[in-house]
Amino acid sequence: MKRTKTAQRLVPDITSREGEYGALESELTLSVNAFGTMRLAYHNETPDDRGPHGELWARYGQSLNASGRPTGKPQWRMVHPTRQRQAMEQLRCQIRMCSAKTNRGYLFLAGAEQDALRRPGDPVRTAQPPVCLKHARPSIEQCKHLRKGHVAFVARATSIYGVIGSRYRLGAAGLEPLPPLRDEGADAPVPYGHPQMGWFLASQLVRELTDYEVVNLDDLVPA
Repeated sequence: MKRTKTAQRLVPDITSREGEYGALESELTLSVNAFGTMRLAYHNETPDDRGPHGELWARYGQSLNASGRPTGKPQWRMVHPTRQRQAMEQLRCQIRMCSAKTNRGYLFLAGAEQDALRRPGDPVRTAQPPVCLKHARPSIEQCKHLRKGHVAFVARATSIYGVIGSRYRLGAAGLEPLPPLRDEGADAPVPYGHPQMGWFLASQLVRELTDYEVVNLDDLVPA
């Protein structure tokens, strides 16, 4: 059956919506942590602005309906930092924030070309939160990237690895963003413990899958 209405397309909860905007760069400043190290900060910073490793997170407004669900026109390719982080921390389905656990572990999807360089047994690092079985196939069918080829991983063990974010420095005119680190792309994850972590504004949380297997979706059932 031919899909005719864009409105019927599945919109992941982690997708940013029209009217959701990030904080201005003018809201950024510098502060000194408990160890005397200079780091990126916000004016009028609150505890919610930082993660458990002291990393600063991008502020982003939310457009939610009365039920607390994202509403508005989807901004495809744009990920909402708060909702992505929530899904990753809690291992919730990125589509509807429901449980993503199967009888064999947590289900993650990746594009086949992303998986091409992975050696068997190597850890898998991803900023894509897991998906539940109910939404796995619709995600593949509707995502142009996954339709070209995909790999499904079930992880029995997964841990927080680091973040994806924007790196800043203090220049003559004040704080200014820097290009990605040498030999790394804009979406390269920065591990916790990185010496420059304090200068990154985090926008996506990254997990590392260690004890995992490549699976066929037909072999899985909900936990």
